[in-house]
Amino acid sequence: MHVSSTLRPVEIVTRLAAISDHEPDSVTIFCPSCDGLAGSAYDSLVLLPVHDANGRLLAEIKNGLPQDGHMFAGVLALDPFRRHVDILKALEAAGCRGVVNFPSVTAIDGEMRVSLEDFGYGVATEINLLRAAVAKGFSALATVDSFAMAQDAVAIGASGLIAARHANEAMLAELSGLAHETSLGLFRLADAVGET
Repeated sequence: MHVSSTLRPVEIVTRLAAISDHEPDSVTIFCPSCDGLAGSAYDSLVLLPVHDANGRLLAEIKNGLPQDGHMFAGVLALDPFRRHVDILKALEAAGCRGVVNFPSVTAIDGEMRVSLEDFGYGVATEINLLRAAVAKGFSALATVDSFAMAQDAVAIGASGLIAARHANEAMLAELSGLAHETSLGLFRLADAVGET
């Protein structure tokens, strides 16, 4: 089921220049690897290894980031080639103050999801990234697809929650209750990159 449109969308931008044009209250994910991906499949397509989501992110931020209080760098927690501590160090050096587990394993289900979890590339890895980020002083958004994952995110100090695209009405109701314990609340992913 598609996430309810009554939730505030998180805008996803793929270029640094677009960040400076945002309203102060908007919440933005900076995810350069989404560039050129249209429609609602962007959140799962970015997980493909050919995209090197974190490589593109780190290349884009080498010269720093605009200081936007509600800008979150989209970090692929499942990166097999980069340690979380190194990614967070690079983000900190660039002046980034927000992190989100995006792209996220929450976009995957079925046998592929089970396989990722079996190999240690699942929800626990994403929560560990967010935990490390919060411990280093970052603000964190958590892309979640279950009440248990949302509880873990709130417990580690996430500033807000993003409902996975396949969240049904019952799950959204549960997530809304938990989101009241965060400072930013509950969001949804936009239907396309650059669309709010």
